Amino acid sequence: MAAHSSLTGADLHEPKGVAAASVNTVYVANGSGSGTWQKVTASALDSTTIFNTNKDFITVTLLDVSTASSVLVPISRACTLTKVTSVIGGAITVANSIITVTKKGGFTTGTLTIAFTGSAKGDIDSLIPVSNNTFVADDWIEIATDGGSTTTATITFLLEFTLT
Repeated sequence: MAAHSSLTGADLHEPKGVAAASVNTVYVANGSGSGTWQKVTASALDSTTIFNTNKDFITVTLLDVSTASSVLVPISRACTLTKVTSVIGGAITVANSIITVTKKGGFTTGTLTIAFTGSAKGDIDSLIPVSNNTFVADDWIEIATDGGSTTTATITFLLEFTLT
């Protein structure tokens, strides 16, 4: 009889107990030479080696941070907004532009100040919301600029979410 370590092709076989295992389960060793067939739970995953677990990202652009305007962003799943990052497409002048992030119903999630002093293409600002940042499916977020600055410059936002 061949040693298990040298088996190939048709001589390979399924793990012990597979015939009685429920669908969509995996064999989990207990460390003592045995184990059970079970579903993998979120708590069983080593999330330190899996990036962006339960994360979602949306990117949206306003054509001119220096013109008062806004954009509505649909939210398709229950989630928590964890970060808003902005990047401007060019220098702005005269005054800062204030960006307000608002949840449906008029609840302010937070603001970003886009500084005109020393501004340049590629400047990044971020907001870590601490309130009014949980959403249900079919909700929305409004991102608005007060248009306080001058000089036309695009502004792009990356919204980061944790799905709930």
